[in-house]
Amino acid sequence: LFECEAELSDKSVPWQYTSVSFQVVRGDFKAEFDIEEASRSGQLRLYSGTDEISKFYLENINGVQIKRKGNFECLVSEFDKENFVLPLELQTKPVIKLIWGTSLDLRK
Repeated sequence: LFECEAELSDKSVPWQYTSVSFQVVRGDFKAEFDIEEASRSGQLRLYSGTDEISKFYLENINGVQIKRKGNFECLVSEFDKENFVLPLELQTKPVIKLIWGTSLDLRK
């Protein structure tokens, strides 16, 4: 999915108790995803070239799964229902794309 080895923030600690980082590059775009299983938190950063264009602090992660179909790959992070957010979908193949939103039925 990320086409790289995971990097641990502290190699002397089991991965479940430290931050695990992954990254993927497609053309001029790069996505970096960090997750800390023990605290159920993480970060997602998106770059265009060397410029950081988005940074998300993720909390109350309930689960992470990978979706694959043909040339399509996507990392799906789900959150506790009390957060009122939809699953965050980070597409990594064939292009980097992010889909996320609220589960609240907002009306004008």
